[in-house]
Amino acid sequence: MTLLTRSQARDFQVLFSRCVSGRPRGPAPPVVVQIKDGVRSVAATSVTGVTLTHSTPAPHERDDFVLLPASVLAEVEGSTDEAVTLERQSKLRGVVRWHGGSKPHTLPVELILPGKQHEISATPVLSPSSAKLLLALHECGRTTAKDSGRYALSKIQIQGKAGRVIGTDGKVALLWTGFRLSFADDVLIPALPVFGAKPLIRGGDVSVARTPTHLSIAAGPWMVSLPIETKARYPDVASVVPLHPPTVAGIDAKDALQFLKVLPTLPGGEEDNRSVTLDACGTLKIRARDASTGDVKEVTLIRSSTSGPAIQVALDRRLLARAFALGCHTMSFTPDKPVVAEGEGFALVIAPLDPNLIVPPTPDARQTSTEIPANKAGQTIPTLQRSNEVPAPDTNGHTPPRGDPPDPLFAAEELRDALADATAKATRLVAALRQTKKEKRVLSAVLTNLKQLNLGSGGLP
Repeated sequence: MTLLTRSQARDFQVLFSRCVSGRPRGPAPPVVVQIKDGVRSVAATSVTGVTLTHSTPAPHERDDFVLLPASVLAEVEGSTDEAVTLERQSKLRGVVRWHGGSKPHTLPVELILPGKQHEISATPVLSPSSAKLLLALHECGRTTAKDSGRYALSKIQIQGKAGRVIGTDGKVALLWTGFRLSFADDVLIPALPVFGAKPLIRGGDVSVARTPTHLSIAAGPWMVSLPIETKARYPDVASVVPLHPPTVAGIDAKDALQFLKVLPTLPGGEEDNRSVTLDACGTLKIRARDASTGDVKEVTLIRSSTSGPAIQVALDRRLLARAFALGCHTMSFTPDKPVVAEGEGFALVIAPLDPNLIVPPTPDARQTSTEIPANKAGQTIPTLQRSNEVPAPDTNGHTPPRGDPPDPLFAAEELRDALADATAKATRLVAALRQTKKEKRVLSAVLTNLKQLNLGSGGLP
């Protein structure tokens, strides 16, 4: 029985480690390998009910079903498409074989007795959707709260009729629209980092299915089935977006890129609120002040003009950086209302900070701008062109906003995923060390026998 390939084993572990929120707890769930009607399915279900499935054609293999310990994937994983097979010796014993490098490998396996809970459900009827759905789920997931309270702010809301994905933590909300979905109701699903993982992004065409209990997101051979939260409540996020903002700023892409480079130098970055002041007064200016020294620095976005009444508002600089990094090209301002930063198909809604944190213009402020510096010959130094398209996530599937200043909260979020990666890698390393120890013991036994036979010096007994 062919189980899977070595690269599929590697990718399955990467994706499944991201099918949980936070650090995985308890023993790893077993892995189901099923061959049925010419299709091979590899699946595992987390303790929270999230199922990851990988399906490939298996036209020449007879139907079979086996339940493997998760550690088997760590033993056989690799970067090649070499097949991993199972040779059964009895109902619950077998030998896993694969060819790694220049020699074949074998691994005795104690199989697990399957139960009804391990059966793989039939694949639901999938409807095609946009490839950007993965990115929307990933970014909206990053916008959710760590825990839910009165509202399920730790969940992602998908509005079927509106074709919209929403994530919020109560202070900032991301609304991503323009998706064709096969259902009309609104559903709540877990916010998981799996949607930013490379194997899923590289999977291929994206499709969606809704069942009474789960929402399934498929990308090529991969499918993630998420349990739907039916009892929790969710806020009406769209209702807080101002309909007719009086002041609008157009954000030039070059300005955004240059500002992200300047942002770490602005004073006040170590303070609790990390506020900056946006001054829309014909040209967009951004100021920050050091509360202890009174030092003020002002950055003028020279290509970004504003229209409407002048307005000043204080925002968390981390959220402003995220808006620019996402590719927002307009920002709308309404007195005493959230600031709305819009990009292609999405809007980042940001609650302003206390007006007392607004830094007014001052003649003593250090002035700078987003003008691109010139070299010694007076020529403009070329910079990377920045597209309004939101970049695909990277760095093991969970990317911080480009150009974002160092920040403990963002770092903690990345550290969470890094710990999940480290746990999975450590599991694989332990398995590899065990294999190495086995090989050393075999080699030691061979050398001992050679010495006993007096073959160590090349002679015969």
